[in-house]
Amino acid sequence: MQDCTTIITHTLPTWSWTAVICVLQLQVLRNNMKRCSKGIFGIKKDPKNQILFSFSAREGEEWPSDDSDSDFLPSEDEDTKPIRKKRQNKSDDNQKKGPSTKSNDVVPKKGVVCASLPEEIWKYIFQIVIKESGPLPFLCRAAKVCKLWQGLASHPSLWRKVDLSFGWIRPKKDTLKWLVRERLSQCREINMTNWTLTNDQLKMVLQNCSELKCLNLSYCKKLSQEGFAALVDNGEHLEKLDVSFTAINANNIKDIVMKHCKSIKELHIGGNSYLNFPALANRIYENCSGLEVLDVSNCRFSGDYVSIDVQKFQTHCPLLRVLRLGNSKFRLKKTNGSLPGFEKLQELSLGCLDSNKSGGINTAFVYDILIKSSELKLLDLGGCWNMEDMTPLLGLPFTDLEQLYLSSSPIRLNNLLGPLLQKCKHTLRILHIDKNIFLGDDLDTALQELFPLNSTSVLEVVNAAETNISESSVERLLRNCRNLHYINLSSCRALPRGIKREYKDKEIAKLKSFFGIK
Repeated sequence: MQDCTTIITHTLPTWSWTAVICVLQLQVLRNNMKRCSKGIFGIKKDPKNQILFSFSAREGEEWPSDDSDSDFLPSEDEDTKPIRKKRQNKSDDNQKKGPSTKSNDVVPKKGVVCASLPEEIWKYIFQIVIKESGPLPFLCRAAKVCKLWQGLASHPSLWRKVDLSFGWIRPKKDTLKWLVRERLSQCREINMTNWTLTNDQLKMVLQNCSELKCLNLSYCKKLSQEGFAALVDNGEHLEKLDVSFTAINANNIKDIVMKHCKSIKELHIGGNSYLNFPALANRIYENCSGLEVLDVSNCRFSGDYVSIDVQKFQTHCPLLRVLRLGNSKFRLKKTNGSLPGFEKLQELSLGCLDSNKSGGINTAFVYDILIKSSELKLLDLGGCWNMEDMTPLLGLPFTDLEQLYLSSSPIRLNNLLGPLLQKCKHTLRILHIDKNIFLGDDLDTALQELFPLNSTSVLEVVNAAETNISESSVERLLRNCRNLHYINLSSCRALPRGIKREYKDKEIAKLKSFFGIK
């Protein structure tokens, strides 16, 4: 049997993919249009004088509107008889009427529709459509078009990644029960953020979705310890778990980690309150050797600050790619010996909105974590006021930084922004330096490091709100950043009153015209 991709390649030319998708969407739209006794031109339909119209009429054929269109199948409860001109007598209403045999009666064509393409190709097209937006609500609407699409839309292989956080499905027990049993038997990823999920509903999901790998339960406030205990007994293939901003406690997470330590790769436990967090941290370090993402941001601890044994953490979790500790009270635990480092680390987020929580994050803390992180792409040090001397950061091995967040940081006092920008000027796409008043012309001098000899930059986003950026620096950014689609100049004291605001996408052109840039 030929591969599906080979069939499609020989069946459809490249230029016709757009047409196929358009036909697909038209079928769904037409099916969801409310049926009306009038035709498309507002004229009452007459079976004897039908209006000829079709979305896709073929040569040599003329298709009548609505009822006789082979792509239109009315539901069983809809009346398929033509509208009569004369009103029937009341005595006739109580009599049973047999099916009409007049030649001018319109009878809808039964059978499979949308059969101009093989079933494998339609399934492949469905996969393309749901790849970006997910199966909801498209598959529910497509199932109403014809029997072929109804069968395809109910295939479990198209329901492997489901996002229920947008409200497409009402959070009712019967609705979720039907969805889980009829559609999600092969589901591997479910997002149930903000659902009013109960303990029994969570148990039902875990018991019926045996292939589940990713589960997002963030902001599910109704779940209690009984519901989280079900995560221990089920979900043997679980790789990603998000229980942020829930009622989960440290003991629940310990049990989950001990049960699924071999498979779990991502753990999001931020936004919660924990007692004895150091014991939980040690349990995570010692058991989750394959951990790649750890989010412990916005947490509240029973004690003052929680000490992190960086050496132990790096030794037991060498595959870590993302570490988020922002808005939580962490500090460095002093250790002896060399540090193995996080060689795979790509994101380090330590930003704090509350300055009272950033006291434990100093230069040594950041340096020890990033000592061997040459693949770092994102660094967030916003609000880290305890980093008085940031000079050691220039010696770190990363050179391909793409996102840099330095809002309300001591970078304005160290005069190190220029050297830091020069280090990653060829890859930096997002720069946040808002809420910083630099000394003298330090900011203008630092921004010049991005454009040596008037070269271009790959910068896409610049947030310079509440800074003393000058007009010349803004003009230089607009001229040399060809990919720029966002810039925030709100409350910049050195700029004219008329341009102190944020600009997005097409608004950038208006800002350029102000500076005479075409």
